[in-house]
Amino acid sequence: MSGRSKADPGVILWDGFGLQSLYSGVGRHAWELLQALKRQAVSPRIIPSVPALDAPFLPNILPKTIGWPQSRIKPWALFWLGQWTQNFLREHEGIAIVHGLSNYNVPTLKSSKLRKVLTVHDLIPILQKEEVSAALGLYLRYQLPRAVAAADAIICVSHWTEHTLHEFYPASHGKTVMIPNGWPHPREKNLKNKGSELLTISRHESYKRLDLIPKVLRHLPPQVRWTVVTDEGGLDALKADADSRLILKTRISEHEMQDLHAAADLYVHPSRLEGFCLPAAASISHGVPVIFTRGSGIDEVVGEAGMGLLPGDDARRWSAAIEELLSSTDRAGLCRARNTAAMSWDDVAARTRALYGDVLNG
Repeated sequence: MSGRSKADPGVILWDGFGLQSLYSGVGRHAWELLQALKRQAVSPRIIPSVPALDAPFLPNILPKTIGWPQSRIKPWALFWLGQWTQNFLREHEGIAIVHGLSNYNVPTLKSSKLRKVLTVHDLIPILQKEEVSAALGLYLRYQLPRAVAAADAIICVSHWTEHTLHEFYPASHGKTVMIPNGWPHPREKNLKNKGSELLTISRHESYKRLDLIPKVLRHLPPQVRWTVVTDEGGLDALKADADSRLILKTRISEHEMQDLHAAADLYVHPSRLEGFCLPAAASISHGVPVIFTRGSGIDEVVGEAGMGLLPGDDARRWSAAIEELLSSTDRAGLCRARNTAAMSWDDVAARTRALYGDVLNG
Protein backbone atom coordinates (compact mmCIF):
# COMPACT_ATOMS: atom_id res chain seq x y z
CA MET A 1 0.00 0.00 0.00
CA SER A 2 2.84 2.38 0.74
CA GLY A 3 4.10 2.04 -2.84
CA ARG A 4 0.88 3.28 -4.45
CA SER A 5 0.58 6.88 -5.54
CA LYS A 6 -2.25 8.87 -4.01
CA ALA A 7 -3.15 9.90 -7.56
CA ASP A 8 -4.03 6.26 -8.32
CA PRO A 9 -7.32 5.24 -6.66
CA GLY A 10 -6.82 1.55 -7.50
CA VAL A 11 -9.72 -0.84 -8.11
CA ILE A 12 -13.08 0.77 -7.34
CA LEU A 13 -16.16 -1.42 -6.95
CA TRP A 14 -19.62 0.14 -6.63
CA ASP A 15 -22.55 -1.75 -5.18
CA GLY A 16 -25.46 -1.79 -7.64
CA PHE A 17 -28.21 -1.19 -5.08
CA GLY A 18 -29.89 2.15 -5.86
CA LEU A 19 -28.73 2.07 -9.49
CA GLN A 20 -31.89 0.39 -10.77
CA SER A 21 -33.28 3.71 -12.03
CA LEU A 22 -31.92 7.04 -13.20
CA TYR A 23 -35.18 8.55 -11.94
CA SER A 24 -34.18 8.02 -8.31
CA GLY A 25 -31.95 10.44 -6.42
CA VAL A 26 -29.31 7.76 -5.80
CA GLY A 27 -29.43 6.62 -9.42
CA ARG A 28 -29.03 10.16 -10.78
CA HIS A 29 -26.21 10.90 -8.32
CA ALA A 30 -24.42 7.69 -9.34
CA TRP A 31 -24.82 8.35 -13.06
CA GLU A 32 -23.51 11.93 -12.95
CA LEU A 33 -20.61 10.93 -10.69
CA LEU A 34 -19.74 7.94 -12.90
CA GLN A 35 -19.52 10.11 -16.02
CA ALA A 36 -17.37 12.70 -14.24
CA LEU A 37 -15.02 10.03 -12.81
CA LYS A 38 -14.58 8.55 -16.28
CA ARG A 39 -13.50 11.97 -17.53
CA GLN A 40 -10.76 11.74 -14.88
CA ALA A 41 -9.67 8.25 -15.97
CA VAL A 42 -11.42 6.45 -13.10
CA SER A 43 -13.96 3.81 -14.12
CA PRO A 44 -15.66 2.02 -11.22
CA ARG A 45 -16.91 -1.51 -11.80
CA ILE A 46 -20.43 -2.16 -10.58
CA ILE A 47 -21.27 -5.27 -8.57
CA PRO A 48 -24.73 -6.40 -9.78
CA SER A 49 -25.99 -7.40 -6.34
CA VAL A 50 -29.48 -6.48 -7.59
CA PRO A 51 -31.12 -7.48 -10.89
CA ALA A 52 -32.21 -5.03 -13.58
CA LEU A 53 -29.75 -2.16 -13.25
CA ASP A 54 -30.74 0.77 -15.44
CA ALA A 55 -29.35 0.32 -18.96
CA PRO A 56 -26.77 3.16 -18.87
CA PHE A 57 -24.93 1.38 -16.03
CA LEU A 58 -24.65 -1.98 -17.81
CA PRO A 59 -21.29 -1.34 -19.55
CA ASN A 60 -19.69 -0.97 -16.11
CA ILE A 61 -20.99 -4.07 -14.36
CA LEU A 62 -18.73 -6.95 -13.41
CA PRO A 63 -19.29 -10.04 -15.56
CA LYS A 64 -21.98 -12.25 -14.11
CA THR A 65 -21.16 -15.79 -13.08
CA ILE A 66 -23.83 -18.32 -14.01
CA GLY A 67 -25.99 -18.92 -10.98
CA TRP A 68 -24.43 -16.06 -9.03
CA PRO A 69 -27.22 -14.64 -6.85
CA GLN A 70 -28.90 -11.23 -6.86
CA SER A 71 -31.82 -9.80 -4.89
CA ARG A 72 -34.11 -6.75 -4.88
CA ILE A 73 -34.53 -7.14 -1.10
CA LYS A 74 -32.15 -4.90 0.84
CA PRO A 75 -30.80 -7.43 3.39
CA TRP A 76 -30.26 -10.13 0.78
CA ALA A 77 -28.73 -7.72 -1.74
CA LEU A 78 -26.29 -6.60 0.95
CA PHE A 79 -25.45 -10.22 1.80
CA TRP A 80 -24.78 -11.01 -1.85
CA LEU A 81 -22.65 -7.86 -2.13
CA GLY A 82 -20.37 -9.40 0.49
CA GLN A 83 -20.23 -12.66 -1.45
CA TRP A 84 -19.45 -10.91 -4.74
CA THR A 85 -16.74 -8.86 -3.01
CA GLN A 86 -15.17 -11.91 -1.39
CA ASN A 87 -15.09 -13.69 -4.74
CA PHE A 88 -13.50 -10.65 -6.41
CA LEU A 89 -10.78 -10.38 -3.75
CA ARG A 90 -9.90 -14.07 -4.18
CA GLU A 91 -9.38 -13.66 -7.91
CA HIS A 92 -7.57 -10.30 -7.98
CA GLU A 93 -4.33 -9.07 -6.48
CA GLY A 94 -4.04 -5.80 -4.65
CA ILE A 95 -6.47 -3.70 -2.65
CA ALA A 96 -9.98 -2.85 -3.73
CA ILE A 97 -12.40 -0.17 -2.53
CA VAL A 98 -16.09 -1.06 -2.28
CA HIS A 99 -18.33 2.02 -2.40
CA GLY A 100 -21.99 1.81 -1.39
CA LEU A 101 -23.95 4.79 -2.71
CA SER A 102 -27.32 4.04 -1.12
CA ASN A 103 -27.01 5.19 2.54
CA TYR A 104 -26.37 1.84 4.22
CA ASN A 105 -24.80 -0.64 1.77
CA VAL A 106 -21.24 -1.57 2.65
CA PRO A 107 -20.36 -5.19 3.40
CA THR A 108 -19.27 -6.27 6.87
CA LEU A 109 -16.60 -8.47 5.26
CA LYS A 110 -13.14 -7.90 6.76
CA SER A 111 -10.00 -8.25 4.66
CA SER A 112 -6.60 -6.59 4.47
CA LYS A 113 -7.30 -6.23 0.74
CA LEU A 114 -10.54 -4.30 1.23
CA ARG A 115 -11.45 -0.68 1.97
CA LYS A 116 -15.02 0.63 2.28
CA VAL A 117 -16.63 3.97 1.41
CA LEU A 118 -20.28 4.81 2.09
CA THR A 119 -22.34 7.68 0.68
CA VAL A 120 -25.17 8.88 2.94
CA HIS A 121 -27.71 11.11 1.21
CA ASP A 122 -30.05 11.47 4.18
CA LEU A 123 -31.44 9.74 7.26
CA ILE A 124 -35.07 10.43 6.41
CA PRO A 125 -36.26 6.84 7.09
CA ILE A 126 -34.82 7.25 10.60
CA LEU A 127 -36.20 10.77 11.10
CA GLN A 128 -39.62 9.95 9.62
CA LYS A 129 -39.95 6.33 10.74
CA GLU A 130 -43.73 6.63 11.03
CA GLU A 131 -43.91 7.50 7.31
CA VAL A 132 -41.94 4.55 5.93
CA SER A 133 -42.78 0.88 6.08
CA ALA A 134 -42.19 -0.78 9.44
CA ALA A 135 -39.92 -3.37 7.81
CA LEU A 136 -37.74 -0.70 6.15
CA GLY A 137 -37.48 1.35 9.33
CA LEU A 138 -36.56 -1.69 11.41
CA TYR A 139 -33.92 -2.84 8.92
CA LEU A 140 -32.26 0.56 8.61
CA ARG A 141 -32.18 1.03 12.37
CA TYR A 142 -30.39 -2.32 12.49
CA GLN A 143 -28.07 -1.80 9.52
CA LEU A 144 -27.04 1.87 9.64
CA PRO A 145 -24.92 1.64 12.81
CA ARG A 146 -23.21 -1.42 11.32
CA ALA A 147 -22.55 0.39 8.07
CA VAL A 148 -21.10 3.37 9.94
CA ALA A 149 -18.82 1.05 11.94
CA ALA A 150 -17.70 -0.86 8.84
CA ALA A 151 -16.96 2.15 6.61
CA ASP A 152 -13.47 3.59 6.37
CA ALA A 153 -14.90 6.87 5.06
CA ILE A 154 -18.42 8.29 4.75
CA ILE A 155 -19.41 10.86 2.13
CA CYS A 156 -22.32 13.13 3.12
CA VAL A 157 -23.98 15.21 0.41
CA SER A 158 -24.88 18.14 2.69
CA HIS A 159 -23.87 19.59 6.03
CA TRP A 160 -27.39 18.80 7.26
CA THR A 161 -26.91 15.12 6.46
CA GLU A 162 -23.49 15.12 8.11
CA HIS A 163 -24.77 16.79 11.29
CA THR A 164 -27.74 14.40 11.45
CA LEU A 165 -25.45 11.40 11.02
CA HIS A 166 -23.18 12.64 13.83
CA GLU A 167 -26.20 13.17 16.08
CA PHE A 168 -27.67 9.70 15.58
CA TYR A 169 -24.41 7.77 15.18
CA PRO A 170 -21.51 9.35 17.10
CA ALA A 171 -19.17 6.67 15.75
CA SER A 172 -19.33 8.51 12.41
CA HIS A 173 -17.26 11.40 13.82
CA GLY A 174 -13.86 11.43 12.17
CA LYS A 175 -15.05 9.35 9.21
CA THR A 176 -17.26 11.85 7.38
CA VAL A 177 -16.46 14.26 4.59
CA MET A 178 -19.02 16.58 3.02
CA ILE A 179 -19.01 16.38 -0.78
CA PRO A 180 -22.20 17.89 -2.20
CA ASN A 181 -23.86 16.80 -5.39
CA GLY A 182 -22.63 18.47 -8.52
CA TRP A 183 -24.40 21.31 -10.29
CA PRO A 184 -25.57 21.26 -13.90
CA HIS A 185 -23.94 23.77 -16.20
CA PRO A 186 -25.93 27.05 -15.91
CA ARG A 187 -28.18 27.80 -18.88
CA GLU A 188 -29.54 31.06 -20.22
CA LYS A 189 -33.13 31.62 -19.10
CA ASN A 190 -35.86 32.16 -21.68
CA LEU A 191 -37.03 35.65 -20.77
CA LYS A 192 -40.27 35.22 -22.75
CA ASN A 193 -41.84 33.09 -20.07
CA LYS A 194 -45.21 34.45 -18.94
CA GLY A 195 -44.64 34.01 -15.22
CA SER A 196 -47.31 31.38 -14.69
CA GLU A 197 -45.59 27.96 -15.00
CA LEU A 198 -44.82 25.94 -11.87
CA LEU A 199 -42.80 22.71 -11.75
CA THR A 200 -42.41 19.98 -9.11
CA ILE A 201 -40.39 16.75 -9.49
CA SER A 202 -40.93 14.23 -6.71
CA ARG A 203 -41.76 10.60 -6.07
CA HIS A 204 -44.72 9.75 -3.85
CA GLU A 205 -43.89 9.54 -0.14
CA SER A 206 -46.04 11.05 2.60
CA TYR A 207 -43.27 13.37 3.76
CA LYS A 208 -42.95 14.69 0.18
CA ARG A 209 -46.43 16.25 0.65
CA LEU A 210 -47.66 15.99 -2.92
CA ASP A 211 -51.16 16.25 -1.45
CA LEU A 212 -50.45 19.94 -0.71
CA ILE A 213 -50.17 20.76 -4.42
CA PRO A 214 -53.89 20.73 -5.37
CA LYS A 215 -54.73 22.65 -2.21
CA VAL A 216 -52.23 25.40 -3.09
CA LEU A 217 -53.28 25.50 -6.74
CA ARG A 218 -56.89 26.31 -5.77
CA HIS A 219 -55.68 29.61 -4.26
CA LEU A 220 -53.60 30.64 -7.28
CA PRO A 221 -54.77 32.80 -10.21
CA PRO A 222 -56.47 30.94 -13.08
CA GLN A 223 -53.58 31.45 -15.50
CA VAL A 224 -51.14 29.51 -13.29
CA ARG A 225 -50.38 25.96 -14.46
CA TRP A 226 -48.52 23.36 -12.38
CA THR A 227 -46.59 20.45 -13.92
CA VAL A 228 -45.75 17.56 -11.59
CA VAL A 229 -43.30 14.84 -12.65
CA THR A 230 -43.77 11.86 -10.36
CA ASP A 231 -43.94 8.07 -10.09
CA GLU A 232 -46.96 5.79 -10.37
CA GLY A 233 -47.84 6.37 -6.72
CA GLY A 234 -47.81 10.11 -7.26
CA LEU A 235 -50.03 9.78 -10.33
CA ASP A 236 -52.55 7.75 -8.37
CA ALA A 237 -52.55 10.28 -5.52
CA LEU A 238 -52.99 13.34 -7.75
CA LYS A 239 -55.01 12.24 -10.76
CA ALA A 240 -58.29 12.40 -8.85
CA ASP A 241 -57.97 16.21 -8.74
CA ALA A 242 -60.20 17.68 -11.45
CA ASP A 243 -58.22 20.90 -11.94
CA SER A 244 -57.13 21.03 -15.59
CA ARG A 245 -54.24 23.30 -14.61
CA LEU A 246 -52.52 20.35 -12.89
CA ILE A 247 -50.42 18.52 -15.50
CA LEU A 248 -49.10 15.11 -14.46
CA LYS A 249 -46.13 13.33 -16.10
CA THR A 250 -44.05 10.26 -15.35
CA ARG A 251 -40.95 8.52 -16.74
CA ILE A 252 -40.15 11.26 -19.23
CA SER A 253 -36.93 11.50 -21.21
CA GLU A 254 -33.94 13.61 -20.18
CA HIS A 255 -34.68 15.95 -23.09
CA GLU A 256 -38.28 16.43 -21.92
CA MET A 257 -37.08 17.06 -18.37
CA GLN A 258 -34.72 19.80 -19.55
CA ASP A 259 -37.53 21.36 -21.56
CA LEU A 260 -39.73 21.46 -18.45
CA HIS A 261 -37.00 23.18 -16.44
CA ALA A 262 -36.50 25.69 -19.26
CA ALA A 263 -40.23 26.43 -19.48
CA ALA A 264 -40.80 26.81 -15.73
CA ASP A 265 -40.99 30.14 -13.93
CA LEU A 266 -40.80 28.69 -10.42
CA TYR A 267 -39.85 25.34 -8.96
CA VAL A 268 -41.99 24.34 -5.94
CA HIS A 269 -40.82 21.65 -3.50
CA PRO A 270 -43.17 21.07 -0.53
CA SER A 271 -41.26 18.06 0.88
CA ARG A 272 -40.58 18.37 4.62
CA LEU A 273 -37.06 16.90 4.36
CA GLU A 274 -34.39 16.57 1.68
CA GLY A 275 -30.79 15.45 1.96
CA PHE A 276 -29.88 17.66 -1.01
CA CYS A 277 -32.57 17.92 -3.79
CA LEU A 278 -31.12 17.49 -7.27
CA PRO A 279 -34.26 18.85 -9.04
CA ALA A 280 -33.90 22.13 -7.15
CA ALA A 281 -30.28 22.42 -8.29
CA ALA A 282 -31.33 21.67 -11.88
CA SER A 283 -33.99 24.38 -11.80
CA ILE A 284 -31.65 26.99 -10.35
CA SER A 285 -29.13 26.14 -13.09
CA HIS A 286 -31.86 27.13 -15.57
CA GLY A 287 -32.40 30.45 -13.79
CA VAL A 288 -35.58 29.22 -12.08
CA PRO A 289 -35.87 30.10 -8.36
CA VAL A 290 -37.19 27.60 -5.82
CA ILE A 291 -39.81 27.80 -3.09
CA PHE A 292 -39.36 25.05 -0.52
CA THR A 293 -39.85 23.86 3.06
CA ARG A 294 -37.01 24.96 5.32
CA GLY A 295 -35.18 22.75 7.76
CA SER A 296 -33.05 20.22 5.85
CA GLY A 297 -30.35 19.86 3.18
CA ILE A 298 -32.33 21.76 0.56
CA ASP A 299 -31.65 24.97 2.51
CA GLU A 300 -27.98 24.68 1.49
CA VAL A 301 -28.88 23.96 -2.13
CA VAL A 302 -31.21 26.91 -2.67
CA GLY A 303 -29.56 29.59 -0.53
CA GLU A 304 -30.50 33.00 -1.89
CA ALA A 305 -32.03 31.53 -5.06
CA GLY A 306 -35.54 31.26 -3.71
CA MET A 307 -37.73 31.33 -0.62
CA GLY A 308 -38.08 28.88 2.26
CA LEU A 309 -41.34 28.38 4.15
CA LEU A 310 -41.94 26.80 7.54
CA PRO A 311 -43.15 23.18 7.79
CA GLY A 312 -46.44 24.33 9.34
CA ASP A 313 -47.31 26.93 6.70
CA ASP A 314 -50.69 26.23 5.09
CA ALA A 315 -51.85 26.28 1.46
CA ARG A 316 -52.74 29.99 1.57
CA ARG A 317 -49.25 30.88 2.78
CA TRP A 318 -47.73 28.79 0.00
CA SER A 319 -49.92 30.40 -2.64
CA ALA A 320 -49.03 33.89 -1.40
CA ALA A 321 -45.31 33.07 -1.49
CA ILE A 322 -45.63 31.61 -4.99
CA GLU A 323 -47.38 34.74 -6.25
CA GLU A 324 -44.71 36.90 -4.64
CA LEU A 325 -41.90 35.09 -6.42
CA LEU A 326 -43.78 34.91 -9.72
CA SER A 327 -44.19 38.69 -9.61
CA SER A 328 -40.42 39.22 -9.38
CA THR A 329 -39.06 40.99 -12.44
CA ASP A 330 -35.67 39.26 -12.20
CA ARG A 331 -36.21 35.65 -11.20
CA ALA A 332 -33.14 34.54 -13.15
CA GLY A 333 -31.09 37.15 -11.29
CA LEU A 334 -31.93 35.46 -7.98
CA CYS A 335 -30.10 32.37 -9.25
CA ARG A 336 -26.90 33.86 -10.67
CA ALA A 337 -24.84 34.03 -7.48
CA ARG A 338 -25.89 30.52 -6.46
CA ASN A 339 -24.92 29.13 -9.85
CA THR A 340 -21.53 30.82 -9.64
CA ALA A 341 -20.78 29.37 -6.20
CA ALA A 342 -21.89 25.79 -6.94
CA MET A 343 -19.57 22.85 -7.55
CA SER A 344 -19.60 21.04 -10.88
CA TRP A 345 -19.79 17.26 -11.15
CA ASP A 346 -16.14 17.34 -12.26
CA ASP A 347 -15.32 19.07 -8.94
CA VAL A 348 -17.29 16.38 -7.09
CA ALA A 349 -15.47 13.63 -8.98
CA ALA A 350 -12.08 15.16 -8.18
CA ARG A 351 -12.91 15.24 -4.46
CA THR A 352 -14.25 11.69 -4.57
CA ARG A 353 -11.17 10.48 -6.45
CA ALA A 354 -8.94 12.13 -3.84
CA LEU A 355 -10.92 10.45 -1.05
CA TYR A 356 -10.47 7.08 -2.74
CA GLY A 357 -6.72 7.71 -2.78
CA ASP A 358 -6.67 8.72 0.89
CA VAL A 359 -8.65 5.62 1.91
CA LEU A 360 -6.44 3.36 -0.17
CA ASN A 361 -3.26 4.81 1.26
CA GLY A 362 -4.50 4.81 4.85
